[in-house]
Amino acid sequence: MPNSHSSPHCSTPVNDSLESVIKNDIVRYKRKGYGLFFACLLTFLYIFYLPELLRLIWPYILKNLGITYFFLITVIGIHSGLNAVIHTVMYLIYKAKIPFFERYKINDKPWPWESDPELWKNMLKRTLKFLAISHVIIIPGFALMETQLGLKQRFDLESFPSTMEIIGQLVFFMLSDDFMFYWNHRFLHLKSIYPYIHKIHHEYNLTVSIASEYVHPIEFIVGNVLPPALGPKLLGSRVHFVTYILWVVIRILEAADGHSGYEFSWSPFRLLPLSSSSIYHSFHHSHNVGNYGSFFTFWDTLCGTNKHYFRYLANKERKELTQTKQS
Repeated sequence: MPNSHSSPHCSTPVNDSLESVIKNDIVRYKRKGYGLFFACLLTFLYIFYLPELLRLIWPYILKNLGITYFFLITVIGIHSGLNAVIHTVMYLIYKAKIPFFERYKINDKPWPWESDPELWKNMLKRTLKFLAISHVIIIPGFALMETQLGLKQRFDLESFPSTMEIIGQLVFFMLSDDFMFYWNHRFLHLKSIYPYIHKIHHEYNLTVSIASEYVHPIEFIVGNVLPPALGPKLLGSRVHFVTYILWVVIRILEAADGHSGYEFSWSPFRLLPLSSSSIYHSFHHSHNVGNYGSFFTFWDTLCGTNKHYFRYLANKERKELTQTKQS
């Protein structure tokens, strides 16, 4: 049996040890091809140029809106507006079936609206209802509560964050989010809890972007609101609001990307060492076992909750390799 690391065409570790996962990352970067360049370019533009653009318009925003209104409009607007744009764009990609995008599709199964249009209509109505609860009630409610308790972030132009401050805090936010999300997610999969809350999210056996926030209201709070808020809360006034904006956008994009059903080679989130992926989370939905992390895989690896995933991929790729040799 050939070692899966010996070939640049195989990304699956031969076992689920931390050493194998680290080696797998090296192969994964090689396989991205030109996508690696665009992933780096997108990350560079986002981290280095977008903050500078915000710095230019910051005085105008504060002068015309004020801190409280700026906070409310930004938090509510980013969550609802960005999600609407992402899901609309992804739906157009799903429907267009352009070969350039289709080569990144992670399975050959038909989309829900293709396999059962009537069931999809009911599912979409149910999804939009839950999204309305999250975006019309829960997010504005938490945002208003935040203003009543007193905003801790910095808003002034004088202490606008440096690039290194932004990078350092974003990494901290990802790590703290991943820690809380992993354990919350794993808790929601307990047999005594799962049927009442998390089972709703798993009605999407085949992931599409809009499924990223199709969750029970309780899960939306413990899984979609609290984990991203942990890092900013821990750092308090050391966080500038512009860093918080960048973080919220990253969190929304990562969730949609992980549920998209495509493994885009230019995804900036795959630049992260030991990062998760759309394939990784799709396995969680299709098999309903393990793979509880959000940004990273190391909690799953340390706790042994992704062993089924790696064994499944290893067996699949060995079969494909055998079939290729026979043909």
